[in-house]
Order: sequence, then C-alpha cells, then structure tokens
Amino acid sequence: MNYEENDSVSTSSVAASQVTSESILQDAFRNRDKPLERPKQSIQDLEELRSFQKNKRKEYEQQLNKNRLNFGQWLRYAKWEINHNHDFPRARSILERALDVNIQHIPFWVQYIQMELSHKNVNHALNLLDRATTTLPRVNKLWFLYVQTLETLKKYSMVRSVFERWLKWHPDDSAWDAYINFEKRYDEYENVRSIFNRYVSDHAYGKTWLKWLDFELQNDSGDTKSTETIRGVYERAVDTILADKTLRTDIDLTRIIASWADWEVSVKEYERARAIYIALLEQNENHRKIHLSAEQRNKIYDSFSNFEKTHGNKDSIESAVVSKRKLKYQKDLESDPYDINSWWSLIKLVQEENNIASLRSTFDRAVSKVPQQKYKSIHWRRYIILWLKYALWEELDNSEVELARNVWNNCLKVIPHKNFTFAKVWINFAEFELRNDAIDGLSKARKILGRGLGQSSSSGPKRKLFMYYIELEKKLGEWERVRKLYERWLEVSMISEHESISILLEYVEFEKSLNEIDRCISIFEVALDLSEKTEFSKRFTPLETLWISFIDFYKEEMKYDEARALYRQLLAKVDNTKVWNSLALFESSIPTASQLQEYNDSNEEEFEFSIEEEHRTNTRAVFSEAEKHYKTKDLKEERLLILEFWKSYEATHGDEESIASVQKKFPTVVKRRRNVDGVEEEFWDYIFPEDEVSIPKNAGLNKFLANAKKWALQAPTT
Repeated sequence: MNYEENDSVSTSSVAASQVTSESILQDAFRNRDKPLERPKQSIQDLEELRSFQKNKRKEYEQQLNKNRLNFGQWLRYAKWEINHNHDFPRARSILERALDVNIQHIPFWVQYIQMELSHKNVNHALNLLDRATTTLPRVNKLWFLYVQTLETLKKYSMVRSVFERWLKWHPDDSAWDAYINFEKRYDEYENVRSIFNRYVSDHAYGKTWLKWLDFELQNDSGDTKSTETIRGVYERAVDTILADKTLRTDIDLTRIIASWADWEVSVKEYERARAIYIALLEQNENHRKIHLSAEQRNKIYDSFSNFEKTHGNKDSIESAVVSKRKLKYQKDLESDPYDINSWWSLIKLVQEENNIASLRSTFDRAVSKVPQQKYKSIHWRRYIILWLKYALWEELDNSEVELARNVWNNCLKVIPHKNFTFAKVWINFAEFELRNDAIDGLSKARKILGRGLGQSSSSGPKRKLFMYYIELEKKLGEWERVRKLYERWLEVSMISEHESISILLEYVEFEKSLNEIDRCISIFEVALDLSEKTEFSKRFTPLETLWISFIDFYKEEMKYDEARALYRQLLAKVDNTKVWNSLALFESSIPTASQLQEYNDSNEEEFEFSIEEEHRTNTRAVFSEAEKHYKTKDLKEERLLILEFWKSYEATHGDEESIASVQKKFPTVVKRRRNVDGVEEEFWDYIFPEDEVSIPKNAGLNKFLANAKKWALQAPTT
C-alpha cells in the first residue's frame, strides 16, 4: 500500500467521525434524564488509600462540626467506615460520640442497634439494648425491640426476664399485652393468668378485666374448674371496680355485667344471671351502697330488659312493671296528696329513670305537702326524712351545693318551731356546712346550731341538739364555749320547767374531766341554793339525787368531812331512812385517818381499803342515832327499817354477838283495833323491847283512861 492510499483512507474516516452541532444537540436530548455520575477514582496503592480515607473523614468531621445534631450524618459516617473500610471499632466510636451529643434520641438508638444486628453482631446488639432500656426505661419502642430480638434468637427465658424488668416501671397496656401475647404464642396459659392477675392490679379499669375475660372465655374447657375460674374473674372484676370510687363510673362495667349475665345463661344458670342484675340495681337504688352514673344505670337497665324479654315472662319485664307501679302511685297521690308512702315509692321509681329534672320536680311536689298536725306526729317525722333525702341527693349525687343549702333553709321554714322542732335537721344542716365550706364552714355551723337552740327553747331544751353542739366544741377544745352551752342548757331547763339534775350532773362531769374541782363544787352549791327557792324546787326532784351526787363527788375527791356535813344538812331537810342508811354505810366506805396517813406516806399509786373496827364503830353509832331519832318521833315503821338496815350490815361486817344485840332491838308485831272516824279497824302495831322496859306497869291503864276521856270529848252531843 502506498502513502497516497493511506492518506485517502484516513481523510475519509476523519470526515465520517466529525461532530456536528446537530449531533451534540441530539446527544444532549437523549441524555437529559440520566443522573450525574461522579467520576470514578481508582486507587493504585496503599498510600493513595490512606490519603483518600483521610480526606473522606475530614469531610465528615467538617460536616459534623457544622451541625452536631445531624444524626443522619453521624450514621452515614459510621456506615461508610463499615461498608468501605470494614472498621467496626471506628464506626462504633463514631456512634458513641453521637450518643454523647444526645443520649435520648430514640431513632438513633434503633439505627445503632439494627446496624449491629444487620452485621450479625448479636452480643453487641444485646448490650446496646440493655444500655438503651436502662438509660430510657420509659421508652416502649426500645423494650419492644429488645424482646423481639431475644424472641427471634429463641432466648425465651431472657424474654421473660426482660418483660419482668419492663413491668417494674409500670408501663402502659401495650407492654402487658405484649407479654401476654408472648406467653399465649407458646401456650403457657398459667403464666398468662399470673400476668393478668398482676395486670388488673396495675390497671384495674374495665378494659383490662374484659381482656382477661376474653382470654378465659376463649380457653373455656367446659369443666367445673374452668367454670369456677371464669366466675371468679367476673366476681373479682365487679367487686374491684365498684369498690374504687375512681373506677366506679367506668362504662366498661356495664359490658362486664352484660357479659357475665350472658355467660351465666350459656351455662344454664338463669337465676344467677337474674340475681346479678337485681342485686346491683337494688343496691344502687334502695340501699345507696353503690352509686352508678346515669349512663351506666341506663345500660344496665337495657341489658336487664333484654334479658327478661328473652328468658323471662311478660310480668317480669321491668319497663311494664315500672310503668304500672308509677301509674298506681300517681293515682294514690291524687286521692291523698299527703300519703308519704306513695311519695316515697314514686321518688324511688323516678330516681331509677335517672332524670334529674324529673326527680327534682317530684321532690318539690312531695315536700310541698306540709302535714297539718300541730304536734310531732309520725307523719311529721317521715315528712322530714323526705327533706333530708332531698338535700343529700342534691349535695352528694348532683354536687349541687347551693341547691342543697336552699333545701335545708326551706325545710327549716316549714317546721313549726314554737310547737316542736327536729334536732336532726339542725344537726345535718350544720354538718352540711362543715363538709362543703372549708373556710367559713365552722362559723356557719355554729350559727345554725345557735339558731336551733334559740328556736327550740320555747318548747323546752332539745337534748340531742345541745349534746351535739357540746360534743362539737369539745372536739375543737373550746372549753369556754362548752361552759356557756351547759349554762344555756341549764337556764332553758329552769325556765321551761324541765328536770335539770341530769344536765347539771353532765356539766359537773365535764368540769371534772378538766380537773376543775372548784368549779364543780361551785356548780353543786349554786344548784343547792336554787333548790331552796320555791319556783325552782321542782327542777331538782328528787332532791336526794342532787345531794347524794354532791356527796359522792366529795367522796371521790377524798373530802370526807365535807361529805359528812352534807349528809347532816340533807337529814335536816329530808327525814328519810335511806339517807340515814347511806350515811351509816358511808362511814364504812371511807378510809380512816390512820389509813389515809399510811397511804400518803407510801409511794403506792393504789390504795387497798379494808374495813376496820373504827369503821364498824362509826357505822353503828349512826344506826343507833337514827333509831333514837325515830324513837323520839314515835315513828315505828321507820325505826323498824333502820333496824333491818343495821341487821343487814352486821350480817356482812359483824359477828354473832353484834347480830344478836341488834336482833334484841326488833319489835313484836301485835294486832290492835282502833276507831277512825267512828269506824273501828284492825292494824298491826310494833312493840319494841326497849319501850316496854321504860313503861311503868300502870301505864297501860293511864293510857286507856286518857284515850277514853279523848273519845268522850269527840262524841257527838244529843
């Protein structure tokens, strides 16, 4: 080939490969959607690799220095180290540095853990999961990832251990449900029941109980043990929810009740199902032990009605029965609007309907029928109970404090306080103010009780009202107020001609409890002075009770001389054999001077009392004095009573000689005849041995002649 040929070929090939503007535009149009590609860099030796790694790391570090919170950049940095350099230690170091920036960044923890798992670094992943759940124990996502990883690795015992650690933090329902589902997957039903048992303690609301019930119903084997287990869960669920005020209004309670009744029907226990509804509704409406919300009550009634329609008869359908009863009571009230029984029954029916406006209207109509009796009749008492129920319903069921206060005030307006009053109204009104007014409740309660005392004084002191007010002030330690109340009570009893001794003794007991001995003595002395006045003497009958109480007080205070002096004063006013006997026994019930001295000299806190000869001598002297007293007055029956008292004493504390000496004093009973207003009658006379000795032999004849002369003077002249 010559050079000319070569040149021609070369020229033609160059001409064919020339780039025109048209071809450039066509190429640009065809490649318009292709992404830009970085030029590939080929590394030829280790030194170039080192340089490349250094530059790449420098780029990453510069980016992180600009924004250390860019966790995506941290992850890309770590992944580059793993994917290109296979340097796991350096990658972990990068990720640990990121955690130092923000250890609470949950997605980063997840990415970190998943990266370890993706490269089958199981131990590293488990360590990270343990760290994560320890650092952030409230984050459910980390716990879920932990148990899911362990379950995938078939480490079931470790899964349970992690769940138990998790549950110690009282997580939400999702944790409990996950634990239960894990056990159910492996048919560990006893473990499931154990978990549910703790689950309902931590989350006792109805939703949790329904989960447990669903599990038991799904695994019902139909045997006796399974039936008892299911019934036990139902009973625990209802009892737990009703016992907790915060859970009682849970609407799921109605679902549990309906489910329970349906289950009882499924096992042919129709009466049990009916009893569940009846017991719950009757407790709620009649006994008021369980307060259900309106929505709950309506749903339970609906379930009960459906149950009766399916398994009962026409007469047992609740709606028909209620309607029939309501019509009957309304008809009865039309004929007698004061029929309290019908009002009570109607109120109970309306209350079951859970219509607040309707029930309030029924209460208003009932209390508007004021009884017409002018005395405190049974009708009045039952009518007042209506008011109390009305006020408590407004306060406790509706939380309408102002409306309840209006009810109390309106109740007090209709009571005829001049004729009678009701202490329970005043007391309950005062307690209402104490419950509902934390600031002025006490002052309001005192005003109410003061009004009650003032308005009831016209009909006599209201003991129950005074006692409640006094007890209230005692609890508050207001002793001066208590004294004023007792003084007011005594004053009212004196004015209204009521017996005052019991009030006075209670007053003394109060002062004695405060160790106010001088006050007690002053109260007794004032009472004794008042008993001397004619206008107040009837307030202290029987008078001996007041004196003996004063004497007993002195005796308890070991003021024996004062007590003895009071006995003598009482005998001067009241010539009574019982007082003499009490004085005589008093002498044997107090310690002698030597016994007192011995007690005062010793360090003993208790005193051992024993009757000595000195006691017997003093007691016999009183009995002897009493006998001579009645002998002088020629009161034979009283004298005989004293001897009988004396003989009884000697039988207990004397000897045979002392008993015989008293026995010699007893009289002989003789039947005699006498003329009374011209009528002769027989009577029993007592002849005392001592009197016979002192009478001369002709005394009987002289007495007969004297009596004859007296009869002659009394004989009518003809």
